[in-house]
Amino acid sequence: MKLWVKICILSMLARTATAQTSVEAVVDAVFKNHPLLQAASFSTQAKKYAEKSALSLPNPEVNIESPTGEFYAVGILQSFDFPTVYARKKQVAQAETALAQVGQKVNENDLRYAARQLYLNAQASAYQAGQWGVRDSLYHSIIAAAARQFAAGEINFLQKTLVENEAAKVHQERLAAERKAAAARNQLILLSGLTDLGTLAPLLADTLGLKFSSASTDNPNVAYEQQAVQVAERQLSLAKSQALPNFSLGYLNQGARGTPLDYRFRAAVGIPLWTGQYQGGRRSAEAEAKAAQSRVDAQTQSVSLEFATISTDALTALDNIRYNEREALQRSRLLITTASRLREAGEVNYVDFLRTLDEAFSITREYALQLQAFESARIKMLYFSGK
Repeated sequence: MKLWVKICILSMLARTATAQTSVEAVVDAVFKNHPLLQAASFSTQAKKYAEKSALSLPNPEVNIESPTGEFYAVGILQSFDFPTVYARKKQVAQAETALAQVGQKVNENDLRYAARQLYLNAQASAYQAGQWGVRDSLYHSIIAAAARQFAAGEINFLQKTLVENEAAKVHQERLAAERKAAAARNQLILLSGLTDLGTLAPLLADTLGLKFSSASTDNPNVAYEQQAVQVAERQLSLAKSQALPNFSLGYLNQGARGTPLDYRFRAAVGIPLWTGQYQGGRRSAEAEAKAAQSRVDAQTQSVSLEFATISTDALTALDNIRYNEREALQRSRLLITTASRLREAGEVNYVDFLRTLDEAFSITREYALQLQAFESARIKMLYFSGK
């Protein structure tokens, strides 16, 4: 029994020494393989190509007519907007390209968060599976000891059956934890595309560089809404320029065959008389610009509130982790060694012995849950900070 106790304690403290796949390696693989980022990249390219079409002119009109009734003349007519319109169309296209680029960063931030959370789930699941494995091995040795004591008449059938029942439940918990760990690992492989995932880093609380300041200034979602405001303002400027006159230039001989070349050209100016439709477009663009600014304010407020909540969760979990490392884990090891020694000396029955073991292992489970809670909060803080 003493040998198994030593194995149990050493297993709790052991750290993986083999080669590991870091979370950043998983994030890099996700960035490389995920179709969402490829789609975002193509969308950005499409917006860049659209900038070239901002200066596009309508197709020229080629016509054949007989102004004098004596012969047919070939003419051409080209229409175009006021130059300011083309400049503002270009500005709108550039703002939409910048919006697509910020949207790509939003997608990157979302995928980075998803990869880190899946990595954390896989870490926590592997940790729990390892703990249940240690406990299962310990309970197998307890079954063997109980069987020997029952055969020697030292314990009754009730205690022996109780040990077997508890060991069976622990074994089922181990199988469930191993299945959960395998599922979490497969999810990570599916997201990252890494078929040779390797060993994950051990579950630890990473407090290095942890910042609890506001994340609204660096949040990609806030930046996206801010860029959407720029797009709306450019569209407002474009809507205002639509009320400017447009022009047409053309060539057509409307006189005799010998009409001088200087008199064969034509020009026209489109006068924006229908002011109602232009005012409607302008007012619609103004309302959209105000709505975009309100979305920025709402997103900033939402990020600030969520970041404050997550910061509190992180500090609470960190306090619990420090308490466990300072007192509870040491108490758990002490409970296991003391209970085992008393059980071997016959000073405690199996009912109290198994209850004590369950309490000791519940401390390690709670420690793992607090580690996961802290890391989850830290990952969310990085997500809201766009890191």
